Amino acid sequence: MSEPIPYFDLPAQIRSLRKDLDAAIARSLDNCSFCLGPDVIQFEKDFAKYVGAEHCVGFNSGTSALHVAMIILGVGTGDEVITTPFTFVATSWAISYVGAKPVYVDIEDATFNLDPKLVERAITPRTKAIMPGAPVRTVF
Repeated sequence: MSEPIPYFDLPAQIRSLRKDLDAAIARSLDNCSFCLGPDVIQFEKDFAKYVGAEHCVGFNSGTSALHVAMIILGVGTGDEVITTPFTFVATSWAISYVGAKPVYVDIEDATFNLDPKLVERAITPRTKAIMPGAPVRTVF
């Protein structure tokens, strides 16, 4: 790869949302709803409606969401999950949290996504899932 991969710029990402974020934080402080609370309940309802689902469950982090996904899928000790090392470390953590083994497959240079040919070769009888991960390359 000839171009450097820029690290994300959080201040730039929140600049246009700052007033809404400040109002949401003030609401949480005023309600003392630091965990869950009315805003989370409303978000879950709104997001479920937006995606056409009956229910939505919000999580404290992507790591927790991936961990629960592994549990729901029945992934556990002795299983293998194909993924990429070219993602945030939480992808591998979620796999290891349930006792499974991450099996790393390289990405395609053009898309930064898992290389399907390499995924096929990595599948074994112990493969329980394929977790594509989110490419860490961010462009602003």
